[in-house]
Amino acid sequence: SSAFVAPRGAANASLMPRRSDSRSDSRPRRGAGGRGRSRSPPRRSRRDDSRDRRRRSRSGGKEHNLAEWGTSGVIVDLKGSGFGFIRPDTGKVNDKDLYFHCTAVNKNCPFDELRVNDEVSYEAIIDERKNHPTARNVTLKNGGSSKKREASRSDSRRR
Repeated sequence: SSAFVAPRGAANASLMPRRSDSRSDSRPRRGAGGRGRSRSPPRRSRRDDSRDRRRRSRSGGKEHNLAEWGTSGVIVDLKGSGFGFIRPDTGKVNDKDLYFHCTAVNKNCPFDELRVNDEVSYEAIIDERKNHPTARNVTLKNGGSSKKREASRSDSRRR
């Protein structure tokens, strides 16, 4: 009797998986699901995280008592890049002098006219960005001493 001979591989065709089904579900398909590149949940904004962390850790849990910085002192250091340090009349606070920026100097007395050892009055505030005490409205007391000014000027020129 003549037997029907199936074409080669036809008998097993129903047992073989179709090519489109051969992908495993462990690998994400491109464009499938509309999720983009990752299956993990979306990240929170890095900017939000870093700002939260900075606000918590920068102060170190210390509350600043601005009263201990006083309202008057002597300039102990000036930097050409536009900032300086004031030693309060009561002395250093936590072994630090009070920072001030050239933009915090009173308009009536330009930063360039300030000299080391000049007596100044100021208002102590907390710098919002750095969470450190800083001085604003820095003003020369008594217009600054001209003798001190000449001495500090000649000292700086000798260096």
